[in-house]
Amino acid sequence: MPVVNSCAAEACAYNREQTCHALAITVGDSRSAQCDTFFGAAMKGGDPSSIGHVGACKKADCMHNIDLECQAPGIVVGYRESEVDCLTYQPI
Repeated sequence: MPVVNSCAAEACAYNREQTCHALAITVGDSRSAQCDTFFGAAMKGGDPSSIGHVGACKKADCMHNIDLECQAPGIVVGYRESEVDCLTYQPI
C-alpha cells in the first residue's frame, strides 16, 4: 500500500506533526480526490508508531489508480481550496 508521505491537515485526529498515523486511508468520491478518512477532532487517534497508507482510492480517473487501488509509490495529502485532498491525484 502506498505511504502517505505527508499530510497538511493538522486538524485531523490522525495527524501528528504533518504525519498521518491512520493505518489506512480512503481517498476520493465522485467529485474530488478528498481524504475520506479526514476526521477533525481535538483528540488524536491512530498508531503513533506507524505511518499512514492508502487503503482504497475511489478516483478511478486517476492515472495512479488500477482497479480502485492506488499504485503511486506514495502520496501527499493537503488542502485544495477548503477540501483535504490527495494532492498526488492526476486525472487520466
